[in-house]
Formats: sequence, structure tokens, C-alpha cells
Amino acid sequence: MTVTASNVRTADPRYRPLYTLTEVSRYARVTLGTLRAWSAPGERPLIAMADADSRSPFSFVNLIEAHVLVALRRAHGVSLSRIRTAVGWLAEKHGTAHPLAELDLETDGRGVFLRLGATPVDASAGGQAAFPEIVDLYLTRIERDEHGLPQRFFPFPYDACPKTIVMDPAVAFGRPVVDGTRVATTMIFDRYSGGESLVDIAEDYGLEVSAVEEALRCEIERRAA
Repeated sequence: MTVTASNVRTADPRYRPLYTLTEVSRYARVTLGTLRAWSAPGERPLIAMADADSRSPFSFVNLIEAHVLVALRRAHGVSLSRIRTAVGWLAEKHGTAHPLAELDLETDGRGVFLRLGATPVDASAGGQAAFPEIVDLYLTRIERDEHGLPQRFFPFPYDACPKTIVMDPAVAFGRPVVDGTRVATTMIFDRYSGGESLVDIAEDYGLEVSAVEEALRCEIERRAA
């Protein structure tokens, strides 16, 4: 699918301002300074904020962009120059202001790739045909809808964490919840902090204890960031 401006509707909660700089920094595991640099207003920022004048200027799509950038930079060390080349080429080729989120990308640690049919092309080299060796683990944390747009995000608070906690802009205003429920991780954290046991909380919400533990890990890691 070619993503165009007509696909982006103001009614779509994925594009509405939802998160503060600090929240995106914590959920995407990126420093505040780096996130500011990526989203700084300019001719073509890597992250085009939903509403730069809002107290919560970042959208769910912006959160996905930050997560993808962390995958490219931290996990594989792709250079910013190659990422900027890829973003520019993808934006022009596909008519989107959010190629890092709206397109299902791959990386081999050197470039940024997009599959056009069965053929992968190196967007960071201006669309040359190439063959990436891996699909990054970070990028598998994004669940897409039938149009290929990001729909749900499983935050990655620590390495090898399961897909138990999910962020969906259509559920709980995009805050982390236990997958398949509307039980927010903040609710679990508050109850546990108030002295309730893991077993009691799990029974009250009809959850496995392991799900309650993941909710706590998500909140603890986020608050410690």
C-alpha cells in the first residue's frame, strides 16, 4: 500500500497528540536529549510531532517512529546520515510524513530496507535493490492493521520481555494495558504499591500472575528511566 495524505484523518486516534516528551522517552527507551534532536522543528525532522504547541505533542505514530529509530540506532548502529537519506527517499517515494512508522521496514545493521513486492530495496541508498539479512527484534514489537499502518505497540522495557503489555491509542488513551484487557499497568502498580499481593490483584482482574508481574516491570522500568 502507498500511504498518502488522504490516509491520514484527523479522526484517527493514532495521529492525535497523546504523549509528552518524557512519556515517549520512557516508553521508547531513548534519552530526552536524543528525542529532542530527532523531533526538533526543521525542514524534515526524523519525527514530525503531531502538535508542537501542545503539552503532549507526540502521537502514537510518533511513539512508533521513536521506537524504530532506537532499533536502527541502538540495536544496529545504523548511521544518522543513512537514516536521514532513507527517510527523505521514503517520504518522497510514498508521500508520507511518517515513513519510519507507516512503512514496514527492515535492517541488516547497515541500511534501512523496504520490500517492494518480493524485492527489498535499500532506502538508505536511494532505492537500490538489496538483500537484508535480518528483521530486527525491535521492529517485531509493532502490530499493523490491514493497511500496514501501526495499530498496536508492545513496549520493550527490558530485553527479551514477552508481548504481554500493549499500547493501543483506541484503548485507555494509548496508555499501557495488559493485552486483551483494559487493565492499565498504572492501576496494577498503584494497587501493588498500596500493599495488595500479586495473587490478589491477578484474581481480581482475572489475570495470570505472570501478567501482573509484567505490568509491574513495565511501570518500574518506565518510572526509573
